[in-house]
Amino acid sequence: MEPFDALWLAATIRLAIPLLLAATGELISERSGVLNLGLEGMMLSGAFVGYWAAASSGSITAGILAAILAGAFGGLLMAAVAIGLRGDQVVVGIGLNIGALGATNYALERAFPGGSGPIDRLDPIAIPVLSEIPWIGGALFEQNLLGYVAFVLIGVVALMLARTGLGLGIRATGQNPSAASAAGVSPLRTQWVSTTIAGAFAGLAGAYLSIGSVGVFREAMTSGRGFIAIAILVFGRWRPAGVLVGALLFGAADALQLRLQAESAVPASVWLLIGIIAALLIWRSLRRTEVVKLRTLGPLAAVIVASLVLLVVRPDISIPSQILLAAQYVVALVALLASRRETNMPRFLATPVPRN
Repeated sequence: MEPFDALWLAATIRLAIPLLLAATGELISERSGVLNLGLEGMMLSGAFVGYWAAASSGSITAGILAAILAGAFGGLLMAAVAIGLRGDQVVVGIGLNIGALGATNYALERAFPGGSGPIDRLDPIAIPVLSEIPWIGGALFEQNLLGYVAFVLIGVVALMLARTGLGLGIRATGQNPSAASAAGVSPLRTQWVSTTIAGAFAGLAGAYLSIGSVGVFREAMTSGRGFIAIAILVFGRWRPAGVLVGALLFGAADALQLRLQAESAVPASVWLLIGIIAALLIWRSLRRTEVVKLRTLGPLAAVIVASLVLLVVRPDISIPSQILLAAQYVVALVALLASRRETNMPRFLATPVPRN
């Protein structure tokens, strides 16, 4: 069975949406100079609080609003400790993740002793005419409300950062807070607001997971998506277009591993894809510099040769599910290595703003 079909494309979009929401909020935070490593915990908090509010009130709208507030509260907590008290942003973020994991597990046992049951999910909204386009129509134009919101928000944030005074203040704070202050922008207030907004976006991403996608809440259901969202920013070079491409890339990798778990053998198209990716990495290295080290080309060339051999031989082998589950994390490492020299990282990222 060919894995790259309309179902795979639909799964790619569906799995990319929470990553896109979280990464969009993190883009605002990091462009202001705050490394919000607590993104995973904010997503998890939003997923639980959103599910709890929706299950208790019977209103999906109430659940979404509660999730946004829960994420925003996590952002405020991050800002209070990391910005207000000038704590180490990495340590504070990790602490928030651990705290959110424990708090949601405890709250789940107290609020739902028998486990969380299914609730109504957001219904997909088909856009007339566009949803009937062969192959891509159902994948792109039959999303639920949060799916469409995610793609609208990345466009809004791109315009905000590039075309508005607020966006200029955010970018200036991350690049040179002293210059921003001289121009009348309060760097501390900008970082507080940006971190809170990032938390709200993360809460919305969590709501998509629990009440927009599956209709239940499970322990640690974010499964590292907050960290993947941070990796997407590095891969996308802190630019909205790069964030969108990165989210789709990681969504595609996750969708592919889910399809491969149902296959008895790895399809030939997968070996071909691996060879193409390795060839693109070699081409990219050659384009960037005239001198390419053998230690860079050697492994990639070996991957190309191996993929061609497997493409021709087509062995009846399968990949263990444990390895497939790690696919998106492997993609994250490859993406970070591929973009390590091309960075648009804010100069004052994770650096406390001087008091004066």
